[in-house]
Amino acid sequence: MPDTQFKERAVIKRTCLLLITSACIYFICHFAAAETTGLAKKQNWAYDHIIVKFKKNLPEQRVKQINTKHGTSLLYTSPFAGFKRIKVPIGKTAEQTVKIYKNLPEVDYAELNYYAYAHFEPNDLYYQYQWHFQSTGGINLEPAWEITTGEPNIIVAVIDTGVAYENYKQFEMAPDLANTRFVQGYDIYNKDGHPNDDDGHGTHVTGTIAQSTNNSIGTAGIAFNCSIMPVKVLSKRGTAPYSIIADGVYFAVNNGAKIINMSLGGADYSITLRDAVAYAYTHGVTCICSAGNDYPNNNIQYPAGYNDYCIAVGATRFDRTRSYYSNTGSYIDLVAPGGDLNVYQSGDNWPDGILQQTFDKNVTDWVYAFYQGTSMSAPHVSGVAAMLASLGITHPDDIREALQNTAIDLGTAGRDDTYGWGLVDAFAALNYFFEEGDFDKNGKINFEDLNMLTNYWLEDRPSIDIYPDGGDGIINFLDLAKFVNIWEASIQ
Repeated sequence: MPDTQFKERAVIKRTCLLLITSACIYFICHFAAAETTGLAKKQNWAYDHIIVKFKKNLPEQRVKQINTKHGTSLLYTSPFAGFKRIKVPIGKTAEQTVKIYKNLPEVDYAELNYYAYAHFEPNDLYYQYQWHFQSTGGINLEPAWEITTGEPNIIVAVIDTGVAYENYKQFEMAPDLANTRFVQGYDIYNKDGHPNDDDGHGTHVTGTIAQSTNNSIGTAGIAFNCSIMPVKVLSKRGTAPYSIIADGVYFAVNNGAKIINMSLGGADYSITLRDAVAYAYTHGVTCICSAGNDYPNNNIQYPAGYNDYCIAVGATRFDRTRSYYSNTGSYIDLVAPGGDLNVYQSGDNWPDGILQQTFDKNVTDWVYAFYQGTSMSAPHVSGVAAMLASLGITHPDDIREALQNTAIDLGTAGRDDTYGWGLVDAFAALNYFFEEGDFDKNGKINFEDLNMLTNYWLEDRPSIDIYPDGGDGIINFLDLAKFVNIWEASIQ
């Protein structure tokens, strides 16, 4: 009985594929002429109809006569402005049809129906200066946002100087964290339930991971729909004994964190700190740590140096070379943008640091500041790790595998002591465990994926654009044909 049922399901799927293949043939025939016009990369206008505005008060009967004479037909009349969409006749192009209608005395104007394309780019005022999120020099974040912007149930613990997350006594919530989700944290250093930032470092780090995004102010964050757990372990001077940091790790693990960011470190090996990150690893929590700013001394920094349990992140600048301060060594796993305030390579007339909101001289003196350091590179990786966890990829080994195996190789081919496995690539990492064609990332290739493909028809969506490899800038029948082949192969 189970075998029979399986065969019946397979037959149903094949029938559906035949229908889809027929649809694909229709699209091939319908758009074949258009694809030879050199516009395949992004369709600029509709090929099968044009827009015509007839003279005011022209009888509809006369409109019908004109359309009949020229082999066209009426598709739509705007109820607001009265313009019409007119179907292009067989044997003519949209451009030729526009020319015909333009010359008619009954017509006010005729024109091509041009396409606009959605751009998923946040409206944050200073996003233009966040080169570190872009594909050039940065982590290729924008196409990754089409897949996920994070899930609230994924908690990222920021173990640092605290976070400006609440209005409490002399402290204030950072304005650009107002829409960021927070869960209860703890101030290990001061032993209270208010882990507010009195240094500014932790707030800046948090912004990279989950700054409030698309809120028309300030800057954007990577996994901005995830939740942040502030855990204060460092003093106002940015220092703390290992024992406090270790307790911060235990607190984060025991209270539901899935990702821990530690933009901190010391040069001495400690069993206490090693056991804490080992505890996180054995409980399925990924620890991501800054590699240190100690070059050329290159003293191994801990906890980053606990390779079995932590991902150590070095820093790059805009040109994808190592930032001058970033440690090198056998413990380096990945690199991410950490900035270099001495250069202006990005072309925005500002030094190439990492831009986020923090405070200046006091805890309510809000500024958007360019920082540099491996402290800034680690939260880039933590943000992408949180995106992976939002897709159900939660085990530390799986997160490491996705990040390392999709990183952009820099320096010597393969892993090296300067760049580790390379520069983190957000979009590639999110696609690592999923089959091509599984657009909704649910582990299955089915009608939901077909629906996503058709919903983005003639748009530029990198996460859906599967033909050719790397995409050609438009979703069209070539992508549909490849999808059909992928789907058919998945059920054989």
